[in-house]
Amino acid sequence: MYRKKLKHSRVKNLHKFASQKNKSTCLVESSLKFDACFHFEFSTSIVAFEAQPLGYEYEFDNRICLYTPDFLLTHTDGTQKFIEVKPQRKIADEDFRARFIEKQSIAKQGGRDLILVTDLAL
Repeated sequence: MYRKKLKHSRVKNLHKFASQKNKSTCLVESSLKFDACFHFEFSTSIVAFEAQPLGYEYEFDNRICLYTPDFLLTHTDGTQKFIEVKPQRKIADEDFRARFIEKQSIAKQGGRDLILVTDLAL
């Protein structure tokens, strides 16, 4: 497991979300992920959420790849789920879909679901 560090760049816009629920600030990579924070913050079924939680390794095309989910949600019943937030236009890519299936499989082996959320779901 490893932790991904977000850094300012000329390509990505970073957004800070101040969370009362977590009593901390979340740093996220897109406005879509920033919008997702509002849903997590005001959902009564979520007690905590973490942006860029510990990542894990998965195998794809006989290579070891690193992956960090966008969020780790902790629900009121104690269950935890990983969330990946992507725009609808990006999930049509065959490579993305194949990789996502592998990422879901490894997350499930670790006892957590990996759920894909798109801008249509928000």
